[in-house]
Amino acid sequence: MISAGGRGHTILGIDPGTATMGWGVIRQEGNRLRYMQHGAITTPPDWEMPRRLGRLFDGVTELVRGYRPETVAVEELFFNTNVTTAITVGQARGVALLAAYRAGIEVTEYTPLQVKQ
Repeated sequence: MISAGGRGHTILGIDPGTATMGWGVIRQEGNRLRYMQHGAITTPPDWEMPRRLGRLFDGVTELVRGYRPETVAVEELFFNTNVTTAITVGQARGVALLAAYRAGIEVTEYTPLQVKQ
């Protein structure tokens, strides 16, 4: 998953959501991890879902083009008792996965517990 040296390995991490999609970029150089940047892609609550998903896709695509990660790590959906929230987060995950796939980038998925460790 992460290269063991050489020129380094850039990872774009995604925390999916339709209102706010968090992201962070780190770079592995040898045995060190270097923080590069983090931020969020936001969408207005009054936008229709297709427009929100389009904005998220465009935002992830811009990040991929700008940082050129070798891997995109996307947080998996955890069980949520609110079905509507689970569906919209799932849609945001799909957009992030699609943007990485379209760019030909390896995707890894992590549970929320793995991300916190």
